[in-house]
Amino acid sequence: MATNRFKQANAPVATGSKPKRQPALVNGLNMSAFYLFKNIYFIFYLAFLGIVYIANSHYAVQTIKEIKVLQKELRAVRYESNSKRSELMYQSMESVVATKVKKLGLETVDNKPKKIISKHAE
Repeated sequence: MATNRFKQANAPVATGSKPKRQPALVNGLNMSAFYLFKNIYFIFYLAFLGIVYIANSHYAVQTIKEIKVLQKELRAVRYESNSKRSELMYQSMESVVATKVKKLGLETVDNKPKKIISKHAE
C-alpha cells in the first residue's frame, strides 16, 4: 500500500528556526504604519483640502473687510454728491443767475418775446 504524501492537518510544520516573536506594541505600530503608508495619497489629499479650506476662509474674511471699507467710502461720496447736487440746484435758480449776470451788464427781459412773421413763408 502507498503512503500518504500530503501533509496532515494536525501535523507540526518543521522549520529550521523558531519564528521571531515581537511585542504586541511594536506589532501594532507596524500595522498602523502599514495602513498609514497604504493610504498616504488620501492623507495628502485631506491635508490639501484642509489648506484650501483655511485659505478660502482667510480670503473671505479679507473680502468682507474690503467690502466694509468700500461701503464707508461710498456713504461719504454719496453725502458729498447730494450736497453738490443741492448746491447746483440752488446756483441754477433764476434769481441767483440774474444776480450773477447783473455784474456782467446783462439784464432780464420783462416783456414777452416778439414773434417774427415772414410774408414770404406762405
